[in-house]
Amino acid sequence: MKYLLIFVEKLWPAVKNMLCKKSNNSSAYVFLKKLELLQINGFKFEKELGGESALSSLYASEDKKVVFKFLISPRNDIELEKFKLEYSVLKENRANSIRGDISLFYGPPTSYPLPTIKYPFTQKLSGLVSFFGYEYEEGTLLSDLDTAKYSLEDKIKLLHRLASGLNYFNQTGYSHRDLHPENILLLDGYTMNHFDNEIENNDPRIKFLDMGSCQSNHGTENTFPYIKRDADELLVYTESNKRLYSSFTSMPPDFLEKGTNTLNYDTWSFGVYAYHLIFGTLPFTINGIEDVTNLRHIKEKDQDYLKNMASLHVGLRLILNHLLSADGNERPSIDSIVRLFSWLVYRKEDFQEVEFVQSVIHNNGFDPYHDPLDDIY
Repeated sequence: MKYLLIFVEKLWPAVKNMLCKKSNNSSAYVFLKKLELLQINGFKFEKELGGESALSSLYASEDKKVVFKFLISPRNDIELEKFKLEYSVLKENRANSIRGDISLFYGPPTSYPLPTIKYPFTQKLSGLVSFFGYEYEEGTLLSDLDTAKYSLEDKIKLLHRLASGLNYFNQTGYSHRDLHPENILLLDGYTMNHFDNEIENNDPRIKFLDMGSCQSNHGTENTFPYIKRDADELLVYTESNKRLYSSFTSMPPDFLEKGTNTLNYDTWSFGVYAYHLIFGTLPFTINGIEDVTNLRHIKEKDQDYLKNMASLHVGLRLILNHLLSADGNERPSIDSIVRLFSWLVYRKEDFQEVEFVQSVIHNNGFDPYHDPLDDIY
């Protein structure tokens, strides 16, 4: 046992470095073999799937597959608590559990937005190794989706689908706070509803992965006392709100000013992806800390941004401008984004005048002139 503990503590940093450089699977295989973790509960190791602070690997038993996620030799308590929090949120959240196991998820079961836990949180070697397993589902990571031949219309439809999936994710009671294409899994068989006020009927079939940075939509207060977390959620929350991400593709620039009070956090990363999907480039360039500050004035400062935006039709341009606003009050909520892109997909001809488009954006995506009585008669 003593030598195995030394093996984990001394060799894991080097192994992790090799895995992050996308070496072959032999490093993960050898390490997990040494830990006697090549077989877990009848499931056998098949291949390494990647990861940074944590390692994910695919295991199989006959026709069933499970993804096991490992945290090995955590650097500090915060890293461990983030790992435990991810497991806890996947296991039980507002969308999948309430008193008496009554689901609060209002979409089709096929579009439940998180992986399903299949193996409980477990620790070995005096806590040096922690792991849990969730159900593997066949799909395509958004980062692997080939959009090179997509028309602008195809891209708008993809964004409508992504927004719908993210809206279902918000039902869990959390914002993701680390949204990027490597964390979004697209499943087959999706369908989208053309009624912009019935977004819960959409079936986008999207899973969101890597919940280590997620935070409650309701701040530090425990607003769901029926969910008891075996993790120090406040510690994770406090630490995350002191941390700056170097890429800024997931973190809105007003976080520098607002911190924990930043509104519509995930809307920013959705806007960054939308801009990159449409134009093939990011809406900003970061060369130094001064550029981070300038992100708060991107519409006035960046000429390429203005030129690209001017090339779009009015509806898409105004929506994208709001998604990438440095003011969280101006960024639409996720459910509003679903309705806004529904206009672009199904009612583009009615979405041409600046004043009307702005009024729809400021009315959460709803037609401000629509009379609900018209739906009855």
